[in-house]
Amino acid sequence: MKLPGATASYDRGEILRKAEKYRSQRRIRKAIREYEKILSADPQDIDVHIRIAPVYIRVGRKDQAKTSLRQVIAWYEKRGFTEKAIATLRLALKVDHRDLATNLNLADLYLGMNHAVEARNVLDRARKAFRGKRFLKEALAVEEKILGLAPDDFRAQVSLVRLLWRTGKRREALERLRRMEEQWARRGNKPYWRKTRRLSCLLAPSLTTGWAYFLSFFISPVPHGHAKMR
Repeated sequence: MKLPGATASYDRGEILRKAEKYRSQRRIRKAIREYEKILSADPQDIDVHIRIAPVYIRVGRKDQAKTSLRQVIAWYEKRGFTEKAIATLRLALKVDHRDLATNLNLADLYLGMNHAVEARNVLDRARKAFRGKRFLKEALAVEEKILGLAPDDFRAQVSLVRLLWRTGKRREALERLRRMEEQWARRGNKPYWRKTRRLSCLLAPSLTTGWAYFLSFFISPVPHGHAKMR
């Protein structure tokens, strides 16, 4: 076999041997050139992607590292090597901690192994990574994922409503506020119920929301259905 555009025969084993030799000698760029010869002949060579990704990271070639790591992760997942996929995803997050797909994928794999605490830790770190106006869509996806894991997380509920409002999805935000108020009224959780009414007043100020918030200091929470029955 020949490398594309080359006249000499292609010997994968020999090229790989040279790459590993250069790597052991810390001649990193030469090692990369040899690895890339193999990938130019076979872009799906997972063994080489596994070897080259850390080397790319070492020389600061993050985009190439991410490309190789994605292929490795997909390969591990397809074959059910979940723990190896998790380890590789964790490495990928060291390259780019703001990669939304990687964060969500890692959380999903932890959940698939019934490691809810680890999944939540991943999502909490992602929440911090996606602060600021530039990351509203990413932050929204993270909060939705957190609520999928912990539907009663009041902080996540509030964050999601605020993000929906800021991204122009105001009808959905108001509907979620309505459901939150009903949820906490049914639970008899007056602090969360009152805070939900306050948030409604802040986001959509009106005589109705202002009066509802004012009343929340003097009355106990009553679910809408129960109020109608009275």
